[in-house]
Amino acid sequence: MASSDAPFLDFDIQLHQGDFTLDVAGQFEDGITAVFGPSGAGKSTLLACLAGMITPDQGHIKLADETIFSSTDRIRRPPQFLRTVIVFQDGMLFPHKTVRQNIEYGYNLTHPDLRSIDPDELSQLLQIDHLLDRFPSSLSGGERQRVALARSVATSPRLLLLDEPVASLDIRLRNQVVGYLKQLHERYHIPMVYVSHSLSDVMALAPNALALDQGQVRSFGPAIDLVAEIASSTRVGRDNIDNLYVGTVTPSGSIRIGDIEIIAQPNNYRPDQPVTISISASDIMLALEHPQSISARNILPGVVQRIEAGDYAAFAFVDAGTEFVVELTSDAVQSLNLKRGTDVYVLFKTSSITITAE
Repeated sequence: MASSDAPFLDFDIQLHQGDFTLDVAGQFEDGITAVFGPSGAGKSTLLACLAGMITPDQGHIKLADETIFSSTDRIRRPPQFLRTVIVFQDGMLFPHKTVRQNIEYGYNLTHPDLRSIDPDELSQLLQIDHLLDRFPSSLSGGERQRVALARSVATSPRLLLLDEPVASLDIRLRNQVVGYLKQLHERYHIPMVYVSHSLSDVMALAPNALALDQGQVRSFGPAIDLVAEIASSTRVGRDNIDNLYVGTVTPSGSIRIGDIEIIAQPNNYRPDQPVTISISASDIMLALEHPQSISARNILPGVVQRIEAGDYAAFAFVDAGTEFVVELTSDAVQSLNLKRGTDVYVLFKTSSITITAE
């Protein structure tokens, strides 16, 4: 077992593959940590090294205070020894096995003394218990990825590695799977390393993030700080930033998030049903005064907590009962004289809200 003051995962590795060099070090706690960066940054290569699928040229990897790789001490533990599982973007399910057989495959290979997760409970948590007798070819993309998660988690892994698991899904299914990942961690306390090029997913899921660029560590710290990287760089990532929230449906059909209510388009969700909503940072506007005669139905008073302005974008963090990240132009920041402590109104249309049932 790891000591209370030691990182759960400690690595410092170097790997040369042709013209590419991975030279990265990190210390992760036993929560959810993201590895973020553009294509070609070395994210998947790092994950393969942590899983024991690729052997680094030099360095060390320690998991729960146990050395699983050391070039100095000539230690290399085989992948099956590590009980570290990777979930890939395409899920890689066995096409000739049913959902139940896929889930139970890894469970049956795990020694009974190491099993701590019940496959039936897992299926209910991921809401795939009605799919158990079906084959992967009949499943949607979101269903396949949930089955892939169940198959991996059923092995009771010491560490779950997720290699862009929602990259091929649309925003509705992506939000759904991210929500399930949070539930899995809360229920089973499995440490996770989540690889993504989407800042929205990283911010919604992981408190801390390691940013990679061209095989090197660019930064490590709170995931929210990566917004500053985006504001001043075109390489770290320029996809839309979505605000992701978990809320409940009210009797009127609005969505309650903490102490605020967000007006949504008419929906068929039942009252008190948990949902995830997504609002793009570029779909939110700010005003210094309460606007009149405007089509946006959501108008929330707030206070600017932070401004990140760079050469390529500007972002405002606004506390309006919950935190909103708002994408602006640098000119807008200057013309509105936005700074920490500025009173503003947060505005967005109901049509800009994407709702996903939990």
